[in-house]
Amino acid sequence: MIYINDIPSFRKPESEVWIVDDRLERIELIGTVAIQDMGRAISGDVIKLKCLFTRENYDLLEQLWLSRTPVNYTDEAGDVWQNMTIKVTELERDRNFPNYIFVTFELWRASLTWQTNL
Repeated sequence: MIYINDIPSFRKPESEVWIVDDRLERIELIGTVAIQDMGRAISGDVIKLKCLFTRENYDLLEQLWLSRTPVNYTDEAGDVWQNMTIKVTELERDRNFPNYIFVTFELWRASLTWQTNL
């Protein structure tokens, strides 16, 4: 089980992938290759998860997502990742249990966030 703020998932994540922001780039030149190293940007890391939530807990999660409220993520080991931005990317109802929703979402570790009201 994981937590987004105090909202628990129903069980452990179906999947959890960490995408690290390592800004190392290979640049092909005529006859050679150059490496551009802009360093490791920890604040650019993204955690992608697919979790099952009860409908009630999904509704709470949806409020955080739509309001763009920074969240804390507590992983299965009990480690807490603070001040993250949540982005829901996919929703799927469980056919046999309509009050449970699989939520695929990303947690971004950006150190700066701003919003525009278009």
